[in-house]
Amino acid sequence: MIYSGFEIGLAITYPAFSIEHDYGYVPHHPLAEAYCLFMPPPHNRPTWDLTSVLQAVRPDRGYFTLSQPGRVVIEDNGATKFVKEAGGLHRYLIADREQQLRVREVLVALSSEPPTQCGSGKAGGKVKTK
Repeated sequence: MIYSGFEIGLAITYPAFSIEHDYGYVPHHPLAEAYCLFMPPPHNRPTWDLTSVLQAVRPDRGYFTLSQPGRVVIEDNGATKFVKEAGGLHRYLIADREQQLRVREVLVALSSEPPTQCGSGKAGGKVKTK
């Protein structure tokens, strides 16, 4: 198991600027609306979920470094603690400053890219490739 810990989400935030400027291609974008309803803008959001997905779909792109093997322990208060353990099955994501900047840029680009379709736009339409 590879997980995106608390620290990575705080270190790599999704910029308010993107939410405010990149999602206007539809009148009511669900991502932008959820962001605004959760907490009035502007605020940068931690990216625990996005970093997890990026690692899952592009594991070999060097976006992250992985911790040494170990084991995640769930504390009584719900907090997680990582215990180094030879042969452990768990690892967490690590990102240096250069990786943080690169990951933030790719998360914005991938998340805010408007969908494009050919044809009627109805189900079954072909997706335009670049």
